[in-house]
Amino acid sequence: MVLSTQDPWDGLRTPQGAPYGTMHMTHCKEQFSLAFVHAITAAARCKISDLRVDDERIDFTVRQTANHRVYSSAVVDVQMKCTEQDVLKDDGVHWRLSRDHYDALRDPHTYNRKILVVLLVPSRLGEWLEVSDEGMLLRRSAYWTCLEGDASIDTDSKTVVLPREHVFTVGQLLAILQRIGDGGAP
Repeated sequence: MVLSTQDPWDGLRTPQGAPYGTMHMTHCKEQFSLAFVHAITAAARCKISDLRVDDERIDFTVRQTANHRVYSSAVVDVQMKCTEQDVLKDDGVHWRLSRDHYDALRDPHTYNRKILVVLLVPSRLGEWLEVSDEGMLLRRSAYWTCLEGDASIDTDSKTVVLPREHVFTVGQLLAILQRIGDGGAP
């Protein structure tokens, strides 16, 4: 991955004048999306296994121990993306995947089930997070889809649609894990 040397967020300061750090926004998005998913996973009483090498197009694995119909645990691999782009349309999030990412996520022959999660954040960094006496608010929302078994492509990329009703929440995560634990697809 080549990171641009000119970052549009360079020189940002809080309303009080304190400067933001210099971490590239690509890395900020990675870290924020991990925090977002960690919050949902912890609230679902599940855990995340961090993968050190992303050679399978997977960022981390969510694990759950529970009494399902078929298995006593459920596992789902997650490819995580984060963007401030306007990709949310009436039918869902339109996300372009490179052919190798698409092929890895659609592969029906992997042991673990896989999902793609795309987190949408505000365009202004200062709006991503709000902390008050009442709590912490992470903005905006994430959507998920399972591409397992989708058709192959002959092009260099494919735009996939993550349905609007697939908001990545505690309830949705638990339902995904329940389906997997019962022997089904996410």
